[in-house]
Amino acid sequence: MQILPALENGGVERGVIDISKALKKADFEPIVVSKGGVLVYQLREARVRHIELAAHSKNPLIIFLNYKKLVKLIQENQVDIIHARSRAPMWSAVLACKKTGIKLVSTVHGTYSLNFFKWQNFFLKKIYNSVMLKADAIIVVSSFIREYLLQNYQEKDRQFPFEKITVIQRGVDLNYFNHNKVSKNRVIDLISKWGVPEDKKIILMPARFTSWKGHEFLIEALTKVKNDFFCVMVGSDHGHKKFRKKLEQKIIKENLAGKMKIVGICKDMPAAYAVAHFAVCPSVKPEAFGRISIEAQASNKIIIATKIGGALETVIDGKTGFLVEVGDTEKLAQLLDKVLEMPKEESDAMENEARKNIETNFSNEEMCSKTISVYKSLLNLHPAL
Repeated sequence: MQILPALENGGVERGVIDISKALKKADFEPIVVSKGGVLVYQLREARVRHIELAAHSKNPLIIFLNYKKLVKLIQENQVDIIHARSRAPMWSAVLACKKTGIKLVSTVHGTYSLNFFKWQNFFLKKIYNSVMLKADAIIVVSSFIREYLLQNYQEKDRQFPFEKITVIQRGVDLNYFNHNKVSKNRVIDLISKWGVPEDKKIILMPARFTSWKGHEFLIEALTKVKNDFFCVMVGSDHGHKKFRKKLEQKIIKENLAGKMKIVGICKDMPAAYAVAHFAVCPSVKPEAFGRISIEAQASNKIIIATKIGGALETVIDGKTGFLVEVGDTEKLAQLLDKVLEMPKEESDAMENEARKNIETNFSNEEMCSKTISVYKSLLNLHPAL
C-alpha cells in the first residue's frame, strides 16, 4: 500500500504510479491511498486499486481517524507493507503499522523547511518532519537529500538510522519520453495550441508556478540574450495564481511579451520537449532531485540548470547540458546564447549524450527494481522473486 496526500500532477505522484505498475507486473497487489486527483485515471487504466482517504490533512484529529481507517484497510486487504510518501500520511502510517505489526517504508522526496510559521516552535516542526525517519526502510531520492538528513536530523544523543537509508534516484519512462515516438501531428497540434512561432528556436521551462522554481531568474536572464528566441513557460499555477500574474506583469515590464508565453499545464510533455530546442531548469532553491532534468535529457534535449541540489547528480556539465550559479543572470544569458547559436552537429552530439546519460543511470526500470528490492528485503523474499 502506497499512501500520499493526493494524485495531482507532480514527480511524487508519477513515481507512485510507476511503482504501482511495476508491482502489478511483478504479481504483487498494489493499493494506492490518497484524497484523489487528476492522475487516478492512470491507476484505473493499470487496474490498480485506489482508495480515497483524506491523507492530505495535517489536522491531528484527521490524522488519528486516518490511522484507524488504515488499520481496517490493512486487515481487510492483508497488506504487508505501507510505503508513505509524505509527512501527514506518514504519521497515520506509523501508528497503523505499530498496531498491525506490518512493515513501513518512507520516501523523503525533498528538504523540509524548519522555519515554518512564526507562531510555531522550531523544535515542533523538526519533530513533525522527523517522522519520516521512523520507518523500517527509508528511501531518499538523491545523495543531496541523504546529506540534508544527516546535517539536519542527526542528534548527538541518538543514533541516526544510517543502515536504513537507501538512495534510489527517480527514473524516467524511456519509452514515453522518446523523441522518435512523438509524431509530427502531435508537435503541430501543440504548436497550434500554444500559438508559438515556428520560425524561432523554442526555449522550454517546465515547472510549477512557484517562486523558488526560478521563473524570475530566467526572465531577467532573457533580457540579456542576444540571439532570437521564443520562451514557453509551462506548468500548473494551482495555488499560485497571484505569482503567475506577477510573472505576466514582469514579462510585459521587461519588454518580452513578444518573445515569451505562459501556457499552463501540458498533458503531452514528450511533444512539448519535441517542440523545444532545449530546456531550462533555473531553480533558485535546491531541487531534491529534479524530474525535469531527466525527462528533458531522455527526450534528447540539452538542459541548462542551476548548480544546486539534484541537478548536480543528473546533469553532466558541458556534456549533456550546462550548470549555472543561482542568480548569475549574465552567465545564464551567455549559456542561453551558447545553445541558441550552437552548430547542429555539436548540439546533436550533446543531445545524444543526454539520452545515453538517462538510459545508463536513470531508467524507470532501475528505479522500480531497486524500490521493489527494498520491499522484498523487508519481507525476507529472495530478490529474484
